[in-house]
Amino acid sequence: MAKIKRRKKLIQLHQKDSKEFRKKQWYRQNKKCGILRKEIKWEDTTLDHKHKLKNQKPGPNSRGLVRGVLHFQANSLEGVINNKYKRYGLSKFISLPDFLRNMADYIENPPVPPKYIHWTEKPPRRKFMKSEYNLIKKYYFQICPRAKKIPQYPKSKKVYMSKKWECLLQKAVRIKELKELKEKK
Repeated sequence: MAKIKRRKKLIQLHQKDSKEFRKKQWYRQNKKCGILRKEIKWEDTTLDHKHKLKNQKPGPNSRGLVRGVLHFQANSLEGVINNKYKRYGLSKFISLPDFLRNMADYIENPPVPPKYIHWTEKPPRRKFMKSEYNLIKKYYFQICPRAKKIPQYPKSKKVYMSKKWECLLQKAVRIKELKELKEKK
């Protein structure tokens, strides 16, 4: 390695030395990502470090110091999580490692039994297509022999399938399938 400045037992790496340092550390870590704990390709590695502010000196609380070699995607996500943790002010309540451990426990063992569907996860309403209406119209008097007239197709821009229309459509489809079977024989 080239010239290295030493600061109170800290070693200042230079950009030109980082590739060589990263490769040595990758081998020291048995070619495994420090977060994924799986073997990763050399091309996918990146040298991870704890960021510091410009006016801060490296060292205290590990600011600016290298932590290890990570898969580049794991490193990217770690940075996003760290930034969001700080931005949302969670450091007032809990340390990031404790937060992440608690979150993993919560995800694996949620306190609510798995039987309630969240209101935002309601299945979208099915649209009632004009072609479906035309199929019902074609067989309507066979489905409803006592009817005097066929109900009109709804005039609103967004037409959703009601239970009534769904029932009529199922009956029309059955009649159509039976006719097709008879024609094949």
